[in-house]
Amino acid sequence: MEFDVVCVAFPSWEGDYVKSTIQLMSELAAHRRVLYVDYQYTVKDVVQAIFKNPFHIPVARILGFKKRLRNITLENGATIYVLSTPPVIPINFIKKVPLFDKLLRFNSFWQARAIQKALKDLNSSNYVVVNAFNPSYGIGLYNSFKPHIQTYYCYDEIGASYWAKDHGPRLEAQYMKMVDHVIVSSEGLQNSKKPFNKHIDTVKNGVDFELFHKAFVPLSQKSIKKKIGYIGTVDQRIDYNILKRLALEFPDTEIIIVGRVLDDMSEVKEQTDPLRSISNFRFEGAKSPAALMEYLKEFHIGIIPFIKNEQTAAIYPMKINEYLAAGLGVVATDFAPLAEFGEAIHVATNTDHFIEAVRNLLEKDSDDSQLARVAMAKQNSWHQRGLQLNQLLEQLYQKYTNQA
Repeated sequence: MEFDVVCVAFPSWEGDYVKSTIQLMSELAAHRRVLYVDYQYTVKDVVQAIFKNPFHIPVARILGFKKRLRNITLENGATIYVLSTPPVIPINFIKKVPLFDKLLRFNSFWQARAIQKALKDLNSSNYVVVNAFNPSYGIGLYNSFKPHIQTYYCYDEIGASYWAKDHGPRLEAQYMKMVDHVIVSSEGLQNSKKPFNKHIDTVKNGVDFELFHKAFVPLSQKSIKKKIGYIGTVDQRIDYNILKRLALEFPDTEIIIVGRVLDDMSEVKEQTDPLRSISNFRFEGAKSPAALMEYLKEFHIGIIPFIKNEQTAAIYPMKINEYLAAGLGVVATDFAPLAEFGEAIHVATNTDHFIEAVRNLLEKDSDDSQLARVAMAKQNSWHQRGLQLNQLLEQLYQKYTNQA
């Protein structure tokens, strides 16, 4: 079926970490034309980027000094079209609903003009909209996309996001009732979003299998000194008691944390500062994908020590399949439904169980077990997820086209 996909994204195209939206849209681009409407940068973002631009924000395109629409050749050989829209007025700090909504309409007007011009340049009049975790502009742009099929892709609990705490839940609930279909990334999200739209499907997170399998090293070839690792953001989701217990229970084993540490949050800093003084505990900071592979090659076990609450129940963590693709033994808390992984991972219901699972892997893991984990990860590649999403969009297109 011939139709384009217009992705109104929250994640920015630029960046050096894996984003599910970009992974899925990159896979879709192998099957059909995709217009990726980039993150809506604010005037404040642009001014700051003029003087310092660590995130490589495309300032010239945002300001219109260069063509806003660019085509990018992806690693899979496909082409994706990325649109940088004009800067918007920052409004997330505004608490009063009438003023916020009025300024959102103003921002959306300029966004809509840029998107409609890009669609005209691409000669695209037949498309499906995928709004990626961006319900405010989903609402603001809704009438600009009628009568086309509109879907909402939700990959996290928006109420737990600091930037969206004032208006996110309200706008998301409103937007989900407007769209034709909702797509979520986990069972937890499917359960929490059902009250707002009965048409809902799950496309779970995947893994760049080829990349992370480069970190595969047979246990028999790894160093004798054991290493337990965590990759990902260190924030309020972490059970810090587990991290402390690991370091103390296994003094001859290195505990290595690779990722951003959000210690600008007082509740995180209070927990991470004492860990820094433990001799076998290391915070390595965020790393590029290439550098990350070198760490994974050295790890014996990958851990996911999340606390169990409403926010984490909605997570399908990408790091599970990333660990598995590298052949690592995985120990996770029971923060979310993980039964689909069967015996490929170890799920602990409390701290003592977590420590015991780690101990068993350190003592009894094998090369054969590694191969089984790799096979599991290969089934969950982004390529497979992209095929699933493409099939779902085709079904929606056929359904709503026949109804028209």
